[in-house]
This record gives sequence, structure tokens and C-alpha cells, in this order.
Amino acid sequence: MILFRKKQEKFYHKEKKDKRLVLLVYFFSFCTLLIIGKLFDFQVLKFDSYSALASGQHEIYKTLFPERGSIYIKDKKDPIFDPDENLFPLAINKDYNLVYAQPIYLKQSPEEIAKLLSSILELSEEELIGKLSKQNDPYEPLKHKVEDSQAELVKNLNIEGIQIAKETFRYYPEKNIGANVLGFVGFDKDGLKSGQYGIEGYFNKELSGSQGEILSDKDTAGRLISIGEKKFIRAKDGDDIVLTLDKTLQYELCSRLNEHAKVIEAENGVLIVMESKTGAILAMCSYPDFDPNEYNKVEDLGVYNNRAVSEPYEIGSIFKAVTMAAGLDLEAITPDTTYFDEGSRTIDDFNIRNWDKKAHGTQTMTEVLQHSLNLGTIFVVEQTGKDNFKRYVEKFGFGQKTGIQLENEAAGNIDSLKKKGDIWAATASFGQGITATPLQMVQAYGAIANDGQLIKPYIVDEIRTSEGNIIKNMPSKVVQVMDSKTATILTGMLVNVVEKGEGTNARVPGYYVAGKTGTAQIPDYKYGGYSNRTNHSFIGFAPIEDPIFTMIIKFENPKKGSFASVTCAPLFSRLAKFILDYYHIMPDKL
Repeated sequence: MILFRKKQEKFYHKEKKDKRLVLLVYFFSFCTLLIIGKLFDFQVLKFDSYSALASGQHEIYKTLFPERGSIYIKDKKDPIFDPDENLFPLAINKDYNLVYAQPIYLKQSPEEIAKLLSSILELSEEELIGKLSKQNDPYEPLKHKVEDSQAELVKNLNIEGIQIAKETFRYYPEKNIGANVLGFVGFDKDGLKSGQYGIEGYFNKELSGSQGEILSDKDTAGRLISIGEKKFIRAKDGDDIVLTLDKTLQYELCSRLNEHAKVIEAENGVLIVMESKTGAILAMCSYPDFDPNEYNKVEDLGVYNNRAVSEPYEIGSIFKAVTMAAGLDLEAITPDTTYFDEGSRTIDDFNIRNWDKKAHGTQTMTEVLQHSLNLGTIFVVEQTGKDNFKRYVEKFGFGQKTGIQLENEAAGNIDSLKKKGDIWAATASFGQGITATPLQMVQAYGAIANDGQLIKPYIVDEIRTSEGNIIKNMPSKVVQVMDSKTATILTGMLVNVVEKGEGTNARVPGYYVAGKTGTAQIPDYKYGGYSNRTNHSFIGFAPIEDPIFTMIIKFENPKKGSFASVTCAPLFSRLAKFILDYYHIMPDKL
């Protein structure tokens, strides 16, 4: 009995011990699973968050702040087996160095340090001494955008209290070329980096990307709780943008525009080359331009504007082709229709004369364009009717934006055509009293070159997202503004202008060119009427059988040369020859 009880007690103690052991095993198993779960949470689910926190300030910056997208152009003359092979950067990000001082830690005198750094940083000793002498200052930037070679020289001096840090800036490898198209990255009203003007401004949101975040529980003092819940959102880099601009044409044509503008002493100038059938912009330049790497050094802020799209002007006689298109398309006239030119006319008590103040007698419509007769286009509007004329002006896209993806595009103004009286349609027939941008004129002449189809001009070829997607822009037809037969007839009349008329200086040996000159007085906005300053334009397209480009050249108030026939037409000839050779277009004259 006693033996049985001892065995029973022994069994009881063993059972109790086994239960404790099992509980202990469960406890440690639970702890192990908890640790494994937490490690899985740290190393897998929240790896990005803790990796960023653990890797230091520079890595956190890269992870949380997106990289701005780049802007590229293509060189169409290069092989295109690989579409990326012929991409050239116009705007990229570049790492520079910031050299800064911590005056509170300086061991040497400001004078000694300034003498060592002056030649390397290209700063005066006086300027450096002023910054280095702020004794209680823990941080004083000495120079931004320091090249690696300069930074290495500073580093080798081992000056205590002089530090170097990496910083990223927008960099424009081609400098002035295309600056007015690109814009620049500056600072907005809140002091944040932001795209300004041009592509940088229009696509600022897409180029900027989106900033990342680290969200974490905080204690009552606002400090992060290390074991608290964390959420990590990685930054999304900005999209890359590929423009339709051709690298060779953009560089060559813009350089020649700038040179010619200086020769004729023009106040400013514009050039646009558009692919006639697609609306793709191949070159776009404004003079004067600027270096977007040093945008803050310009004296006149107006230089930032892309005059090709943002500054409408009274276009003058290049508008006569639009007037003629309306009359031809409605069959109100033919190229051989005649009128008698007396040299002047009075309409609504206003006296209107031809540009040369001469009477030309009996003239055909072809001769009206050839000699650029104001009274001839007034005759066309009278045959067409004011309402029909206004309708065609609107069909050509005047008075409304083209929709090109560039900052600050203007719509121009054709409101005078809504006014009562005959004088407004009469003066508008030869491009006076209405305004348009150079881009609107290129679009209109592009329709003549493209069998009457008005095509929307575009300058962005594709957008490449940070996720690897490509958004491709395609040619977009706006409207059939005139019959293809009308376009063919009008093209022949514009060829006659270049072959026999006021545009002979625009001829290209071996090729037929269609085009028109325009010299227009600039309104005097202070005293009313017109000043003695003038805008000069030439616009045209080639080759005639299958036009590949439409081009406008415009100069404001050139001092050397009274008419567009001598300021714009010769440059058009040279540039058209370059384009035709560049595309290997065979001559079409026998």
C-alpha cells in the first residue's frame, strides 16, 4: 500500500513536470514565432523602410526624393535600328559639389583659408573672408556647382571646418540651343524647385515625379517609436520626354538665325520648321536666347519667352495666302480672275493703298500674290463675302490656340472681324488689324502644303514613364480646311511668288519653292495708329511635289533692310537648301 502510494506520487510529480515542460516549450515556440514574424516584417514587408533608415542620410534622400525626368531629342540622320541609339539629352540631372564652411570649427584664420581656396573656387579672397569670419555660424555655403576636379583639390588641402557635399542640379548640355523651347528649373513662390517656361514648365508635374514618405508611430514628444508601426512609400521618379526636334536641324538652323539676326540688327527673331504632313516640329528657335544653366544671369526676363508661340503679331502680307484660299475654295475667284488696281481705295472713310503706293492697272489673282497687292486681297474678300472670309479664317485655326504642349501659348486675336463696317475685313485680308503667332502661320501654310488638311502641330514625340511605359504622340488632323484641288492651285500661285515676284531671294537652285513675304507696320500702342517700326516675315514650303517641311522666319524691326524680301528671304533660301540636302531630296527642276 505504501509502495503503491509512492509510485502514485512519483507519477503525479512526473505528470506535473511534463505539463510545465510542455508549457515552456509552447512559450518559447510562441516567442520564436513572434521573433520570426517580426524579422519577416522588418526584412521583407518593411525592408525598404528600414533599409532606407539604416543606410544613412544620402540614401534616404535618394529613396524619398524622386529624380527629375530627362528631356531628349533625336538625330533623324542616325541609324534607327535601336531607337535609343540616336537619343541626345537636352536636359538631364548632374551631380555637383557644394563646398561649405563650419566657421565654429575652423582652426586656421579666415585670411589663411581664403588665400588657399580663392584660386580653386574662383572667388575673391574678400568674399571668402566675409563668409569664413562668421564665428558662431555652424554652416556657411561657399560655392555651389563645384566640379569634381575642384572639389578634389579642396579635399586634398585637409582644412578643418571646410566640408564638401554632393548636390544635384538641372544641366543643359547644349546650353543656348533650344533654351526657349526647354525653359529651365528654377524656384516657385514657396522656394521649391519647379519647372519654368517651355517643356520644363508645361510638363513640370510629369518630369518631377512624386515624393516618397516614411510614416511611423510617434510618442508624445513627437519622436519616432522604433518598434512602432511604419509605412514606407518609395519615391516615383519623373517621366522622360522625347521631343520631335531634330538635333542637327535644331543646332544648325538656330545658330544661323542668331548670326543673321545680329547682321541685320533685329530686335528679336523666330524660326519654326514643321514636318508638313505630320505637324511634328523639327526646329524651333527664338533670338535672343539664353543659357538655362545660368538663367538667373539674364538682364531682360522677356528672353525666357518662346516667341514662336507666346507673342502674336500683325502678320502682314503672308496672310494674303489665307485670303486667297477662301476665295479659291468657294470658287469666287480663279488664278486668272482680274480686277483693275487704281493704287488706292477709300473704305468707311479710311484710305487704303498698296505697299508701294502705286497703281498697277489690270491684275490677275496670281499677280496679286506675286506683287503683294493690298487692293487685290480686298477685292477677293468682296467676292467671297465678309462672313465667308471670317469662317475660313477661323477654320484655319486663327484666334485659338493650336494646343501645342508648350507653356504660355497665345491664341492671337481676330476680334476685329466681328466689328461692323467693311474696313475690318478689308485690312484683315492683308494681315492688318488681326494678330497670330508664328506657329499659327506655320500650321496654316502646312495645310496648303498638305492637300488642304490642317494638322495639329506637336513637339513631344513620346513620354517614357518611370514604370517603362511609352506614350507615343501621333499626327492629328484638325479639319479639311480647303479642297485638295484648291491647295494645289494655291501652291502654284505661291511658287510664282518665289519664281517671279517679291520672294525671288528665297529661291533654292534646283528646286521649286512655294512662299510669301510679309512686311508689316507695328502698331503704336501708346499714341495709336502705326509706328515706323516693322515686322518682317517669310514663310514657305518645299519641295512642291511632296513637301517635307514648312518654315517661317520672322524678325522684329531689323535696322538693316526695309523689307522681308531682303531680310528674311535670303536666309530662308540658305536654310531650305540645308534641309533639302540633309534629307537627300533630289532636285525637282529639270
